[in-house]
Amino acid sequence: MTAAVFKYKAETLEGESVRGLVEAPSPNAARNQLAMQGIRVIDLRQKKGLSGIEVTQTKVKKVELMHFSRQMSTFVRAGVPLIEAIRIIRRESKNRTLQRTLSDLIERLQDGQSLADAVAAHREVFPPFYVGILQAAELTGNLDQAFLQLTAYLKRDIDISRKIKGALTYPVILFFIAMAAVLVIVLFAMPRFEDFFASFDAELPLPTRMLLSTSRFIGSWWWLMGIVMVGAVAGFLVLIQTPRGRLAYHKALLSIPMVRYVTQYAITERFCRVLSTMLDAGVPLPESFATATEGTNNLVFQNELARAREGMMAGDGIADPIIESGLFPSTISQMIRVGEETGTLDEQLMNAAVFLEDELSYSLEKLTAWFEPLTIVFIGIMVGFVALALVSAMYGIYNQVEI
Repeated sequence: MTAAVFKYKAETLEGESVRGLVEAPSPNAARNQLAMQGIRVIDLRQKKGLSGIEVTQTKVKKVELMHFSRQMSTFVRAGVPLIEAIRIIRRESKNRTLQRTLSDLIERLQDGQSLADAVAAHREVFPPFYVGILQAAELTGNLDQAFLQLTAYLKRDIDISRKIKGALTYPVILFFIAMAAVLVIVLFAMPRFEDFFASFDAELPLPTRMLLSTSRFIGSWWWLMGIVMVGAVAGFLVLIQTPRGRLAYHKALLSIPMVRYVTQYAITERFCRVLSTMLDAGVPLPESFATATEGTNNLVFQNELARAREGMMAGDGIADPIIESGLFPSTISQMIRVGEETGTLDEQLMNAAVFLEDELSYSLEKLTAWFEPLTIVFIGIMVGFVALALVSAMYGIYNQVEI
C-alpha cells in the first residue's frame, strides 16, 4: 500500500503539545506509529503528497452527529448489537463522509477494537469530548446513557449556534442593503446629475464636488477596489492561520465593545457544558478539563486555562486560577468554586452553562438592538449628505443664473 503523509496535532507523555508530519499507509498506522513514540494524537489529517494540500471532503454536520447519537442510544437500549446498529444508520445516512466513517467503524469493531477506539480514529468527525465520554461509558457499561448525554449536548450546541446566526443575520442584511443603496446613488444617480450640473457651467459647492469626485473615482476604479477588498479578506484569512495572527484576532474579539460579551458568554458556556457533560459521564477531571479547554477554540482562553490545569495538576484546584484569569464572569467563577468545594462540580458547571445561555441570548438581543439604529443612522447620514449636495447645488445654480 502506498504511504501517505499525515499532519498531526498531539500531546507527549509530559503533556507538551506537539505538531508535525508522519508518513504511514493509513490513519490507523500513523496513530500506532506515533503511539510507539509516546505521542497521543489529538488530531490527524491526510495531506496530498509534497504539496501539503489537505484532502477535502464533505463535513459531517452537528445535526447529523446528533441524529447518530440519538439513534445509537435507542439501539443500544433496545439491545441491538453495535455493528448491526451502525450498519442500519449507515444505510439511512445521506452524507457520504459519514457513510465512509461508519463503514470504517464496522470494520474496526469486527477486528476487535472497542467502539471508543474506533471512534477515536476519526477525530475529523467525532470531537475529542465525544471520544472521552464513550471511553468512560465503556468502562462503566452505561453506553446508552452516554449517547443520551451526547445527544443532549449536541442539541444545545446546535440551538445556541442557530441563535447566534439568527441574531446576526438581520443586522448583516441591513448593512448590505445600506451599502447597496449608497452604491446605487453614487454609481447611477450622481453621473446623471453631473451632466445636468455641467450644462449650467456654474461653480458647485464643496459637498457636491466631493460627491461627484467620489462617484467618478468609484466608477473608474471599481475593479481596483474589488481587488483590494478581496486581497484584504484573503490576507486576513491567511493572517489568522498563523499563531500570532490568531492570538491577536482572538484578543480583538474579547476587546471590542458589545462583541466581547457575546464571545465571552459563548466560549464559557461551551467550556462549562463540555466539562459538565464529561464529568457526569465519568471522565476524569484532568482529561475532561483538557478536552473542554481545546473546545473553546480561542487561544486567549486556552492559554489561561492551560495555566489553570497546571495548577490543578499540582493540587491547587481550578477555581482560583480561573478567577485570576478574569476571563470568566464573576458569577460563574463563584459557581465553580462552590462546586469544587462541595464536590458537585458537574452540577454547578451545568447550572453555569444554563445561566450563560440566558446571558448569551440577552447579549445577542442587545447587540442586534445596538446595530440596527447604528445602521439607520449611517443610512440617514449618507442620504442627508446626498440631499445636501444636491439641494445646495441646485440653490447655487439658481442664484448664479439669477445673477
